[in-house]
Amino acid sequence: MKKLSFALLLVCLVSEVYGQQPFLRIDYRQTFLGDRIDILDGPKVLNKEEVYRLMQTQPEAFETYQMALKKQKTGKLLDGGAFLTSMGVIALSFIPPQSASYSTRNNLLLPLAIATVGIGIASGFYRRSSRNLTREAVDLYNFSEKKPDPIYFDDGLTYYTIPDFVGFQIRF
Repeated sequence: MKKLSFALLLVCLVSEVYGQQPFLRIDYRQTFLGDRIDILDGPKVLNKEEVYRLMQTQPEAFETYQMALKKQKTGKLLDGGAFLTSMGVIALSFIPPQSASYSTRNNLLLPLAIATVGIGIASGFYRRSSRNLTREAVDLYNFSEKKPDPIYFDDGLTYYTIPDFVGFQIRF
């Protein structure tokens, strides 16, 4: 009897674990050029195709995730631009004062330095916005209620078909 109840407990536990939808979470880390936002299901890092497949089950979460990807791409482009302008500032700062291009350096150094700071600030806004939108999309996927459309009949009852439960409501 103990073996049978233990086996039944294991079967129930396994069916409960594999019967649930994935619970997603995000992890982000700073890289050389911008952020890297990973979406995880437990310890497993999901690739882009898996995230698309999961998010497409919930249209609102998928739309938010696509907006986050656009902002993330724009942020990466701005990070690349900030890197290139900072390399330009460094290159212009090594021009010696005796050379013929010293006046060109004076004309370009200040605007390029201001552009570097401005692009860096703008990329920070886009990175933060993409992180927040990704977090919002994951929360929408994890915590949104999956309510099916009700089915109406002439008898005054409203029937709902929920995957694990069947119920009805009487209208007066």
